[in-house]
Amino acid sequence: MDSFIEFIYNIDHSVLLFIQDNLRIQIVTPVMQGISISVNLGFLWIFLSVIFMCFKKTRMIGVILLSSLAVGLCLNNVIIKNVVARARPYDTYSDLIPLIAKPSDTSFASGHTTASFAAAGSLVRFFGKKISVVIVIYATLVAFSRLYLGVHYPTDVFAGMMIGISGSIIVYYIYSKKFDLEEYKIQSKKSPRNPRR
Repeated sequence: MDSFIEFIYNIDHSVLLFIQDNLRIQIVTPVMQGISISVNLGFLWIFLSVIFMCFKKTRMIGVILLSSLAVGLCLNNVIIKNVVARARPYDTYSDLIPLIAKPSDTSFASGHTTASFAAAGSLVRFFGKKISVVIVIYATLVAFSRLYLGVHYPTDVFAGMMIGISGSIIVYYIYSKKFDLEEYKIQSKKSPRNPRR
């Protein structure tokens, strides 16, 4: 088991080194920093939740989005991070250089990624294909930014994706048992909502 974990850690280290040595570009770095900062403390997604909850038509979307973020926060930041307590990449490997201020919490799993995929997993259930693609792309960019900036391992990011998506599925399932969520879906003009049976 120890040898397997060491194998995974070596892959994590190699991927981060590759990104650091080959993919970091001066004009791209501020963009990656901006994307990452936009979801610090889940700010962007919480802001969207509040906006959605201000309007009756999208209020349920906001509630589900905020609930998914809360589940992701509890699972990851409250439980998993404290149980696993994995050191950040730059604390373990001196050849890895972070491009933002060093976070003070532990590494596994990525909170930014968890929040972004909890949000994406919730929102794609309510919006059409074009908007959903944009949301997933942005969540993916957030995840990649954490690798690019050198503050998370690939396995941290992958775990964050799984936690976020799982949390959004759980939340949607719970709410779907009490509410008809179909009526809250935002359909495109080309694909009108099917009449309720």
